[in-house]
Amino acid sequence: MITCKLNDKTYTVDFVSGRALREIGPATEMYGKVNKIARDAAAGIEANDDGITIEKALDVMVKWFCLVFQNQFTPDDVYDGYPADRVMHDIALTLMSVQTQTTEVLHEFPFPTNPEANTQRR
Repeated sequence: MITCKLNDKTYTVDFVSGRALREIGPATEMYGKVNKIARDAAAGIEANDDGITIEKALDVMVKWFCLVFQNQFTPDDVYDGYPADRVMHDIALTLMSVQTQTTEVLHEFPFPTNPEANTQRR
């Protein structure tokens, strides 16, 4: 079971559906573009971002994250109830887990930042 706590509500799914895998493309593409922009900026390279903004990228990624939880919550629920310092990281973790078919590592969101918490659940 995978849970996501947003504000005072907890949402659960038993597994990541095939639909989430099928619909992963746009979210993966946006994550790649945001990563490239960040790497280029860190290297002092002028970004050729194709008009991609953090807002546009987040909208696509958060919409896909909602799909992972079978749309039990909305993008606005995520924007209003998810820690800003975790949202991109946790969606990226979810993207990678679904792509590599290792979704068993997903248990709870926001994903615990304490590594011991992850081993204690198993």
